[in-house]
Amino acid sequence: MDYDVVIIGAGVIGLACASKLADKGKSVLVIERHSSFGWEISSRNSEVIHAGLYYPKDSLKARLCIKGNRSLYEWCETKNIPHKRIGKYIVADNKSEEDELDKIYNRSVENGVIGIIKLPFDKVRQNEPNVKCTSALWSKDTGIIDSHKLMESFAENARSKGCDMAYKHSLDGIVKINGGYELDILDPTGMPCHISAEAIINAAGLDSDTVAEMAGIDVEKAGYRLHYCRGHYFRIVSSKRDLVSHLIYPVPNKNVRDLGIHITVELSGEIKLGPDVLYLKNRRQDYRVPANLHKDFYSAASKYLINLRYDDIYPDQAGIRPKLQTEGGEFRDFVIKEESGRGLPGFVNLIGIESPGLTCCIEIANMVEGML
Repeated sequence: MDYDVVIIGAGVIGLACASKLADKGKSVLVIERHSSFGWEISSRNSEVIHAGLYYPKDSLKARLCIKGNRSLYEWCETKNIPHKRIGKYIVADNKSEEDELDKIYNRSVENGVIGIIKLPFDKVRQNEPNVKCTSALWSKDTGIIDSHKLMESFAENARSKGCDMAYKHSLDGIVKINGGYELDILDPTGMPCHISAEAIINAAGLDSDTVAEMAGIDVEKAGYRLHYCRGHYFRIVSSKRDLVSHLIYPVPNKNVRDLGIHITVELSGEIKLGPDVLYLKNRRQDYRVPANLHKDFYSAASKYLINLRYDDIYPDQAGIRPKLQTEGGEFRDFVIKEESGRGLPGFVNLIGIESPGLTCCIEIANMVEGML
């Protein structure tokens, strides 16, 4: 075999897996179709370290997020990754939303989240005078991170332990062979080459269901089919960067389809709004931010933020989530599965890794290493 493990995808999850497995002495190859790491999901998000408040008890999202919150902070402190434990308010502005806050609080306690407290509006206004609400939850362990520096640290650690990175290479096929797999790969010129590995980690993000199909899995039957969901961001002008000093989130909608258009204070001190939710009808990676969303973003932010004018915001970027959950559908958890049961020993699928995947990255890597 050429390698012990081939990892498909150099986003934050693939790189965390590469770092972990290289630490364990495995020979590892990472295949990435772009010219560097993190070009898709991992670089188009809110860069938030979540605390695990929202997710159903015993779900992977809940368990891995709570553990990941601690392990990610530890990694950042050890590796000097820029981050800040800035804290987050989830704000309610009516009785119905206050009831939802109580459910989030009770779920958080049930899941073992620490550092979350209920606050009346006057306590919130002491720290955030431009925020309007009737009550809120405060999460002290929610933070922000430089996701690029995080990915760079994983890549550097993996390379220092002998991991190979094949950028501008794309996967063209997977064949099960005796004792492992043969991968058909196209190099930067489009020429085919062949690599063999004992194990494969499918960390292909937006195309992880396609990779599963290449391995012979019926993704419809398995429930692995992804739905592209675009989220847009707007930015608040720099002159208004003192509007808030913490993360401000609305009460999320039913089934945690998304966490609502929230306010993220970046490490630079700049402020952005988003993301919203738009399920796409095709699989095209279209990252446009339509100008006609301006009114919607202003309306959403004005619901809980005073002293914000219509002209204080402008379009920023967009990202696409790889959702297993259908539009309006029930909650779907991460798929983290070693596929021996489907006749593919050593093939690990990581599908539907959206938020809080960034927070969970080290714990997902630990889980994958345990599977292998």
